[in-house]
Amino acid sequence: MSQTTMPARLSAADSLLWRIESDPVLRTPVVVVGLLDRSPTPEGVEATVERAAALLPRLGQCLAPPPLDLGRPRWRPSGEPSLAAHVRRVAVPGGGLGAALAVAEPDAAAAFDPVRSPWTLTVVDGLGGGRSAVILRFHHTLTDGVGGIDIAERLFDRTRRPRAGDASMAPPVDADDGGPRVSPPAALVGGARAAAGALVRPWQALGAMTRIARSAVRTLAPAPPGGSPVLAGRSLDRSLAAIERPLRDLAAAARATGGTINDVLLAAVGGALAEYHWDQGRPISALRVVMPISVRRPGDPIGGNRFVPARFTLPIDDPDPTNRVRIAGALVRAWRREPALGATDLLAAGVDLLPRALAARLFAGMLRSVDVDVVDVPGLRRRAYLGGARLERLWAFAPPTGAALSVTLVSHDGKACIGLACDQRAVADPDDLQRCLTAALDEVAALGKSGPA
Repeated sequence: MSQTTMPARLSAADSLLWRIESDPVLRTPVVVVGLLDRSPTPEGVEATVERAAALLPRLGQCLAPPPLDLGRPRWRPSGEPSLAAHVRRVAVPGGGLGAALAVAEPDAAAAFDPVRSPWTLTVVDGLGGGRSAVILRFHHTLTDGVGGIDIAERLFDRTRRPRAGDASMAPPVDADDGGPRVSPPAALVGGARAAAGALVRPWQALGAMTRIARSAVRTLAPAPPGGSPVLAGRSLDRSLAAIERPLRDLAAAARATGGTINDVLLAAVGGALAEYHWDQGRPISALRVVMPISVRRPGDPIGGNRFVPARFTLPIDDPDPTNRVRIAGALVRAWRREPALGATDLLAAGVDLLPRALAARLFAGMLRSVDVDVVDVPGLRRRAYLGGARLERLWAFAPPTGAALSVTLVSHDGKACIGLACDQRAVADPDDLQRCLTAALDEVAALGKSGPA
């Protein structure tokens, strides 16, 4: 593994995730639940945690607010004698996966202790069939979904025999300012080329700047019109549910419709929420959706966040699932072409200069009226073990961060593991919504069995 520099100060994007939590509804704890085929050994769990701390020193650090709340927070040692306070074990004799989710729900939107590193790991023993579960909760400033999978690839054991920790895995910690992650030579070369291009082709340069400015307005604008009158109200109470489907079925549906698994997932979410609104007696034609688009590049520091939240209105009233897949694909492709995606560091740095309350208000306008957050993360590419226990399933529950609910797909060992996290005030009947999502996934999966459309 190549070592990369880790900035001591939060990047502008990570700083925003921390600052907007002055509005508690916008908190960003990520919950990951893994189903294990047996109970992991205490020494194996301890070895994995030690290895994690070596790879990601943030696990032994906490965030220090800037003086007078001006500037970005910095990572500093938490002063904890060990990481044991972050790890606990509980027992739910004879319980199923639902019992493990019930353990996770109370903390799904809770604030972290500001004097500790923002993460916890809980092992749930005693599940039916001799199984256990592991619940990892961490603040979004530590990493995003793609970065988290990258870390997990390096942390979990590859066999049932746990390996010892390796302190040489630790990236060096630098005290730079966590600004845009471009090396000085690259920045100078890029700036020189841009300046030369502007002198030679001024009108072309002006047109490019105009396109980026308009794209930035679309990126930061308040939530688009439309949306659900049913998914109203926001709270800090969460309801979690887990669904799984064979990944090959969704992949076949994507091939049959000329789309991607992400498009198929969006079509299923749209179909599920259309049916849910019919059940509630208030059908709608479109949803307000937020979907993260990863801009992570090779060589970026491990951890941290490298994504842009795309926000769009998703039509859901077409009864043909093939059409819904194609509509979703067209919307996502349009967002991936947004010029502002290449200027995310600069946009985040500009917004981060705002006072904390004003930044939270800006993001509340962008996110509090969103109906659903949809996330698709490619999962682990190999078998994984924790303390001698095999990781059979892996679900992630992205924080709604102002939305009424989130739907997160993580691929793992040939399965599409789909986590549903509902704001209990916004979603009056989470059991019915789970039923609707299950049916909608079956509907889109059937597209792959009928051949190309």
